[in-house]
Amino acid sequence: MKEKQKTKPDRKLNGIQSVLLLVCIIAAVAICIRLKTGGPMIGLFMSWIIIWFFCQILRIPYGQVAKKGYDAVRVVVPVLCLLMAIGVMIGTWLQSGTIATIIAFGLRAVNPRFLLPVALLFCALLSVVTGTSYGSVGSAGVAMMAIGNAMGINPGMVAGAVICGSMFGDKLSPLSDTTNLAAAVAGTKVSKHVRSMLWTTLPTFAITLVIFTVLGMQVTGGSYQAADVSEYVAALSGEYRLGIVTLIPAAAIIVLLILRVDAIPALGLSSAAAGLVSRFYQDIPLASILRTAYSGYTTKIEAPVLKSILNRGGMSSMLQYVAIICFAVGMGGMLDELGVLDNVLKVITKRIKSDGSLILSTLLVGYVTSAVSCSQPMAHVLTGRMMAPKFKERGVAPEILSRCLEDSGTLIGPMIPWHGYSVYMAGTLGVAWAAFAPYLFLIYLTPLLSCFYGFTGISIRHLPPDQYEKEQKENTEEG
Repeated sequence: MKEKQKTKPDRKLNGIQSVLLLVCIIAAVAICIRLKTGGPMIGLFMSWIIIWFFCQILRIPYGQVAKKGYDAVRVVVPVLCLLMAIGVMIGTWLQSGTIATIIAFGLRAVNPRFLLPVALLFCALLSVVTGTSYGSVGSAGVAMMAIGNAMGINPGMVAGAVICGSMFGDKLSPLSDTTNLAAAVAGTKVSKHVRSMLWTTLPTFAITLVIFTVLGMQVTGGSYQAADVSEYVAALSGEYRLGIVTLIPAAAIIVLLILRVDAIPALGLSSAAAGLVSRFYQDIPLASILRTAYSGYTTKIEAPVLKSILNRGGMSSMLQYVAIICFAVGMGGMLDELGVLDNVLKVITKRIKSDGSLILSTLLVGYVTSAVSCSQPMAHVLTGRMMAPKFKERGVAPEILSRCLEDSGTLIGPMIPWHGYSVYMAGTLGVAWAAFAPYLFLIYLTPLLSCFYGFTGISIRHLPPDQYEKEQKENTEEG
């Protein structure tokens, strides 16, 4: 009896049980989204209860399963802190007049027909230079959204352009954590990894740029008229003192990110700069500044468009997104402990007969691990661990594996409603996932091109077994 009890904590679900559990969880999330009851948050909370019921029915100790869930949540604590820091920064930027000045400048300087490609290019450049999509979305992305909203452009399209541009740099920049992690997991040099990614990323970025340019020319206009510029600028000038001083917080965050200052201190310093601008330039009391940092900003402007842009921000506005990430990531840790992930991945990988099917399987594994773990690092590590022997077996070079990790695990985040990346984008940009999901062209096109290369052999480098091990060892030693 003691021996039997000893093995219980290690018990895993079989294939049928795994599928049934996943179906129950997906149904719970889908129903909550469909009924508009708090989005995926309540459904993800229900997933913990569903897992508890499965553990009770199958006599699996829930304590150990839950421990893995809590361990997984600990990994994403920096992201949770980042979300709340972003909320503080948005609130203080709004109160200091930083956003208002950017809106006024953008309305005068940017032709509405070209806002979408400008947003794409600006966020791509900033993310390449800083190596962070989080910082690019939180700074340039927020500004582009404000300008787009004032121009009456579909916010989902603007958010799509911002996200595609920001993910471009997150995927390609040598300064990006995902770039370095993917290369390390696959056992290749960062320089080889980046060169390999150019094959899939540059063509899809060019196509994405063309699509957003065409969209911008077709959909701009709406309720926006050139006469609105003076009306909006006058309203903003009536509430704020606009000027170069109000841009200090925006300049600070960009400089700090370029200098590789950690994101949370950089956001905090930018918020502090905005607070100083509010106090000494806008003449706002300290108590009001602190209140805004927590609760967000409330404008006195009556124009509906500007009210929708300016009435937001604050740490409290991000708490629902923190809850979504906690429940989603914890669920992923518990599913991994129960063996659900391994059961799904075995089905995907058991029929690999060509380079094309190898790459397709790797992308699918990356999608599944991302959807379950809700974490880029975990997706890269799990996918790399499972697929590296398959790549070695076929002699496909390590940089192709690292490219696949990025084409799936890095890019998939914004496509999954409960993924930390998607939740962050929605919370920071103030746009629901369903609104921007149709416009993530770069994210949809890149894996298609990756599969095309796999089945045609274009850009696929092969190595004999002895050279494979030698090169992988050299790559690891040289970093």
